[in-house]
Amino acid sequence: MKNPLAAYLNKFFGPSRPTPPSPDNEGPRKDYLHVCVVLDASGSMGVVENDVKGTFDSFVAEQSQKPGKTVLDVYQFANETTRLVRSADLATFENNLMRNYRCCGGTALNDAVCQAIDELGAEFAAMPESERPGDVVVAILTDGEENSSRRFTNADVKERVKRQTEVYDWSFLYLAADIDAFETGAALGLAREDCAAFARSAKGVECARQAVSYRLDARRGRR
Repeated sequence: MKNPLAAYLNKFFGPSRPTPPSPDNEGPRKDYLHVCVVLDASGSMGVVENDVKGTFDSFVAEQSQKPGKTVLDVYQFANETTRLVRSADLATFENNLMRNYRCCGGTALNDAVCQAIDELGAEFAAMPESERPGDVVVAILTDGEENSSRRFTNADVKERVKRQTEVYDWSFLYLAADIDAFETGAALGLAREDCAAFARSAKGVECARQAVSYRLDARRGRR
């Protein structure tokens, strides 16, 4: 019997575009998947703050058992952006990575997404090519529209998403609650199949986690 959740998620997060294989001794590490979650920490997310923390614990425990190397970054954003988790190798992660997640303030989404892309891109560029991740997935989770960014615009996000997708084969997800996920995701340059809605509830946060996990499994399946 088909899993209805898997069927639903496949509708939005089907297998990503394949890339030509490279020789084993060239290019980035094929067994290294880097995950960056850009996470809304505005005041409205307070109703699911504890659910988010618990869901991340489950996510980390699940991903730590997957084959290959998986490294996690988390950027939380409200009026300002904070790099909450910095390059945590999930094979040796510390418990309670989300202990400092707190919800208050506005929604500076553009600033957070651009900062995350720029910082990670610079860090990867500084690595020897053989140590760089073979795959990068950026998941944006929010429950409201942009309203507080001071440094970057929608156009800045769109330009970066286009460049990182087309030039570096990064994969992006946009998961939104209480707004039109497809319209707001499109304004940031994401394809419709890379956008989905989730409810601002414990069950909704869990569905968002499963969506991210599903995409990671799809990317690993390309190896």
